Amino acid sequence: MQIVLDTSALIRFFTNDVPGKAEKVEKLIEDGKYIIIPDVVFPELEYVLSSGYALPRTKILDAYRFILSRENIKTSTYIKKATEIFGETNLDMADCIIAAQSEKGKLASFDKELLKVKSIKSFWKE
Repeated sequence: MQIVLDTSALIRFFTNDVPGKAEKVEKLIEDGKYIIIPDVVFPELEYVLSSGYALPRTKILDAYRFILSRENIKTSTYIKKATEIFGETNLDMADCIIAAQSEKGKLASFDKELLKVKSIKSFWKE
């Protein structure tokens, strides 16, 4: 059976602000069930953890790395690279996912910070 883990569950887990719910998520993760986390959860986690809980970027990166370290948690092929970019830049996770997805092609963007990512090739030459 496929289980999709959403942002609200991961927020409970990483903040332990509602201990009973955090324990449920921990048990789910520890039970080794096949869990999927959609890409959209990663920018949402960043937003909620940074603005709602005032967690520093390093703690958010730790949360991403924890997720990626679990063999029973599956993410898209882009999230690992996006997490690397997140750790190397000041870009938000949404931009990191865009950068990761555009690595094998060219990026049509006017976002100068995004275009500074080493692996990005700009579609337009300015």
